[in-house]
Amino acid sequence: MTNKYIKSFVSFVLALLVLLSLFPCIVSAEPQNVETDCAESSFEFAVKAADFVRSDPDGSMLRIIGKLRCEESSVDFSLASDYVVSDDGRFVLQFECEEKLASCLKKLQAAPDVIYAERDVPVYTGALEEYTEHISWGPEVIKADAYAKAITPKPGEFVTVAIVDSGAEDIDFIKDNLVEGYDFFENDNDAFEDVSVDSHGTFLASIVADCVGELPIKIMPVRVLASESASLINVINGIRYAVDNGADVINLSMCIAMSYCKSLEDAITYAEENNVTVVVCAGNSKTDVKKYCPSHCEDAITVSSVDSGRNFSSRFSNYGNAIDLAAPGEGIAGYNAAGEITTLNGTSMSTAFVSASAAMVRLDKPACNTEQVRNILFSSAEDMGDPGKDIYYGFGIPKLSKLTQSDKKYVESVSFAEENYSLKLYEKLEIEPVFYPADATDKTFNLSTDSDCISIDGNVITAVSDGEAILKVTSNDGLYTAEVTVKTLMPQIRIRNNSGAVTINYGETLRLTAEVTCGVENTAVWWYVNGAKSAEGSIFEFSQESGSAEITAKIVKTDGTPLQDRNGEISDSQTVSIKSGFFQKLISFFKDLFKISRLVIQSLM
Repeated sequence: MTNKYIKSFVSFVLALLVLLSLFPCIVSAEPQNVETDCAESSFEFAVKAADFVRSDPDGSMLRIIGKLRCEESSVDFSLASDYVVSDDGRFVLQFECEEKLASCLKKLQAAPDVIYAERDVPVYTGALEEYTEHISWGPEVIKADAYAKAITPKPGEFVTVAIVDSGAEDIDFIKDNLVEGYDFFENDNDAFEDVSVDSHGTFLASIVADCVGELPIKIMPVRVLASESASLINVINGIRYAVDNGADVINLSMCIAMSYCKSLEDAITYAEENNVTVVVCAGNSKTDVKKYCPSHCEDAITVSSVDSGRNFSSRFSNYGNAIDLAAPGEGIAGYNAAGEITTLNGTSMSTAFVSASAAMVRLDKPACNTEQVRNILFSSAEDMGDPGKDIYYGFGIPKLSKLTQSDKKYVESVSFAEENYSLKLYEKLEIEPVFYPADATDKTFNLSTDSDCISIDGNVITAVSDGEAILKVTSNDGLYTAEVTVKTLMPQIRIRNNSGAVTINYGETLRLTAEVTCGVENTAVWWYVNGAKSAEGSIFEFSQESGSAEITAKIVKTDGTPLQDRNGEISDSQTVSIKSGFFQKLISFFKDLFKISRLVIQSLM
């Protein structure tokens, strides 16, 4: 019996071991929490994330990209088959199936330690197939040649345009402009390969090279797509790579059909914070750019398309309030990866023209920051469509020849001379804004306000009632605005030592004085007794035999109309009561008798 039980026990143990060997996940289900020692540098993070993308030949996109609120986090990544975390808290998770991804995404989006978490999605280029045989007319429209000839860079200075796209073949037309970039498919610094369907990256590089001519403007290819679309993860890391490796301008001729993509917007903001100008395409869906990212990002310059007649490309270009500029986008000639001239259409092409324009401005004015570069491009644009900024052309089509006018210096900022203003009622003030630079040619401006307590006539403001107003000054081109607070100081009147009520005896005279602050010219003080005018001037003497009286001092205009604020007439009142009993009258009689007697004695002497 004993041997039988021993054999049964051994058989049970062996069966259990076999079972555990078949299901190893049962003993390895411990959550994979994020630890600081697994954080990678930004570049190492990008390389590993690119490996995730490259290991996905079917394009299943089973990845999540996100950002942690702090380095030390207890966020659970156990559902992911692999993951990588950067030293600034960004992470990418790789999954084996849709169910695990969906479950993990839901948990991450609810986790307090996570700033954002979203799926990796395809990012599409803004190019259309060839349909016409136009020659390259774009550089002439934006007057690139005229500006290029006027720029005299200092020796050794150059500007770099990063084309985050499909790479760029080192064909003869662009090879002298190319500098080392990065290939997120091969994970090396040789991005001189373009196998995209329409040679998208090479074509964009040829547009930039065609615009800048012999200027020292370099092109950095950052390869993040191989066909018509790219992984969101690679695009984001491509933007950050360009920023970290010396790009001055980033051309992003691709977009996502999403009205909100925090990870991509975060990358655009990163570029802006590091003084890198980002130019993005509007997209080719004939709809509002608010539905696309990063087309609606405030930190980027968003470009729509026009045809050779400078008409908005209504057959494909997106539009909307986020459009900043319009540029050539139909029948654009450029080079493909085989070194052959072809033509393409789309807002991708428009974006390359503006990227070239931004690079030329940065070469010409190296001290300018991204905001100033944008404003220079906007102010030099030729207004098209409705006057001012509109939803199709933005500020218009770049006309770089405007920047060659040596006698014209553009405004770069405008401000008020004072931190705030205080005006008495009806007081006038001539506004003289401060322009930078001081020798700017066009110093005309417009004033506006949000309140009716001041009126505006040209550059003169007048206080017309009590209140507080925000006064706004805007440069003539509408690009620069400053605000200041204006307080109106209304006149005030007070009867000195007013206690609200006072009592005098029969026969006495009450002397009252009115004090006026913030007085106004051509006004006076009038006194009223029980509503009836009694006297004028700052001093009033009152006597009455009996009863009581309401004495009021008012500030009035020359025609007798009382001044008013929002609460009514500007006035102050004093209630006076008169004691008139027998005893008070007797005292008054003897006082008068004493006065008469003294006058008689004085006359006899």
